[in-house]
Amino acid sequence: MALHRTDFEINASDAEVWAVLADLDRYPEWNPALPAISGELRAGSVLSMTLALPGRPPLNVKANVLEVVPNRRLSWRGHLGTDLLFTGYREFAIEPLAADRVRFTHIEDLRGWLAPVFELVMGGPVQRHHENLNESLKSRAETMAH
Repeated sequence: MALHRTDFEINASDAEVWAVLADLDRYPEWNPALPAISGELRAGSVLSMTLALPGRPPLNVKANVLEVVPNRRLSWRGHLGTDLLFTGYREFAIEPLAADRVRFTHIEDLRGWLAPVFELVMGGPVQRHHENLNESLKSRAETMAH
């Protein structure tokens, strides 16, 4: 198992952060970590996405949307082969702290038999991918809010 988790503050409202996170069509404008993503944000739907891991070729993957709670939470799960082989779970959570400030939590949880090998080989790029998404989301939401 490999867990990448960050918590950070964004100077924007929960609705403003959600608007950036939920507008999949505009990801190429701001999100170098997920430069392409398509599908419907509803539980049970499938998203197609391109993961841009620093120093690695882009990965085209599919993920099942697990939870969509506007202004609060978005999560999805993708796998390689079967869940036992390799599963990646991603969650974004928005917690209002004030009218124009939120705590944003980003979790990537990698599990399965291949997860330790994947983390050994790809742990650095995955962490940088995670941080790139965080920094880009914060910048975009704060720019859109002002």
